[in-house]
Amino acid sequence: MSRKPIVIIEPSQCTGCGHCVAVCPADTLALKDGVAHVVGERSLHCGHCVAICPAEAIRMPTHIAPGLQNEALPPPAQSLLRTASMRRSCRNYLPKPVDAHALQSLVNFAAWAPSGTNSQKTVFTLVPNRKSVEALAQSVGHFYRRTNRLADNPLARAWSKVFLHDTLGRYRKRYYRQVSESLAAWDERREDQLFHGATAAIVISVARGASCPAEDALLAAQNILLAAETLKLGTCLIGFAVEAMKRDRGILRQLGIAEDETVYAVIALGWPQYAWLRPAVRPTPRIREFWG
Repeated sequence: MSRKPIVIIEPSQCTGCGHCVAVCPADTLALKDGVAHVVGERSLHCGHCVAICPAEAIRMPTHIAPGLQNEALPPPAQSLLRTASMRRSCRNYLPKPVDAHALQSLVNFAAWAPSGTNSQKTVFTLVPNRKSVEALAQSVGHFYRRTNRLADNPLARAWSKVFLHDTLGRYRKRYYRQVSESLAAWDERREDQLFHGATAAIVISVARGASCPAEDALLAAQNILLAAETLKLGTCLIGFAVEAMKRDRGILRQLGIAEDETVYAVIALGWPQYAWLRPAVRPTPRIREFWG
């Protein structure tokens, strides 16, 4: 991820609350002399800082809030649009458990998602409390510790370059440092940079025989993300956990996931530490028309 920061901060408006710094997933911002500044060289362009600033001191000139002024939409559609626009990936959770009924409700909502040829082979594994989330995080962490050791080994990288299309070399270039820092944060400070302190999670897998398994899982995940927003729960898709589960069947066995299932999404869940004050911003939508 090499995108440059595009955030503009108005120093005279900034109150120095630090919320933008706390929610920034790329450490792009920091407080200096009580005022937020852009200090990092990389950014996710997520706009979290814009959405959370109580003083509206931050903006991203290339981004907009798409479609929110569409008065032609009927009230139910406006409500759905509002829900979708307020949902953001949450990486700051309170140590408050998620009620078991809420987790069941989210799965029930996901069951209404479409699936290819109506195969309905999506399976939901609940990780219902912080203790179980930490156990899962430990297993995922073990996988990445092993991967980092391999990436450190010149012979393993040479073998990977010849036989695995340089998988280890590309991993070392793109993820090794980030993973190392995250593992160190856990070992030294018990800082959870994988699940971000979430107190629950849902693992979405699809059993063999589905015609569009990845699409089925991600459609179900989107239903969960939107339903969680209506319950005021924070969510975040955890891609690093998905990659570990694809390569380490031991993690799947730990979770009780069947041999004929493949994991496509892992969703962290919990009560957000910070509340978003305004809708998400996005780049201007790219639209193409085809007239045949």
